[in-house]
Amino acid sequence: MKKITLSFITLIIVTNSIRAQQTVHHQTLYWLYYTNQLYFTPKLYWLNTADNRRFINPDQENQFIFHSHLHYKTGKWDFGGGLTLSSIYSQIPENGSDHIATELRPTLEVNYDQPLGKISIQNRIRLDNRFLETSNQQSVLDTSIYVLRFRYRIQVKIPLVKNKDNSTILTFRLADEIMLNHKENLFDQNRIYATLDYMINKSFTIEAGYIYIYQQRYSKEEFFSRNVIRLGFQQKIFIHQKSQ
Repeated sequence: MKKITLSFITLIIVTNSIRAQQTVHHQTLYWLYYTNQLYFTPKLYWLNTADNRRFINPDQENQFIFHSHLHYKTGKWDFGGGLTLSSIYSQIPENGSDHIATELRPTLEVNYDQPLGKISIQNRIRLDNRFLETSNQQSVLDTSIYVLRFRYRIQVKIPLVKNKDNSTILTFRLADEIMLNHKENLFDQNRIYATLDYMINKSFTIEAGYIYIYQQRYSKEEFFSRNVIRLGFQQKIFIHQKSQ
């Protein structure tokens, strides 16, 4: 019993020592994005998103990210793949920004939508093939490190308000996403989402939400604790007449 107690006390001391050595940056940001979904057929669509991310205090650009993915839907499944381009200006706003770090990220993902009564449970698995710039003097195409990141998100969609034709115009979404790296630090980050979506019509939707992010800097004992306000505008364009 004494040995167990001593081991437990030692574990507490070691854990607290490790935590004391970690640096946690508490930050507040806002993300503004625009998403366009171009439907070629009811099952095939092209998704493009421009996302601008800034710190609130001090006012400093954090990241501009652009996603371009092609998706195919069949039944409850949605398969997608494409390319993401990321430009990181600053991770710690107090330090300012003297270089824009570039990342190229080919991605693959699969989504599964499971109705459960009036709500919907959505599962998403995404693989990010990250090519991270390593030199201020050369582009990411010339020199980079490769990191495979695994992402899993579970999301619950709850309809709140419907219009006269029984279409949902206000939806609440709650989600949790975990991200893991294949080398260096296994844990990348965890995101918790709470979002309201207001559908103006079949083509336009406005999103307002909150995200909490706890993230470890790659290969460093530094962490970000981030509170994010997210505002977005989503547009759907139907080329195929039957998809309207």
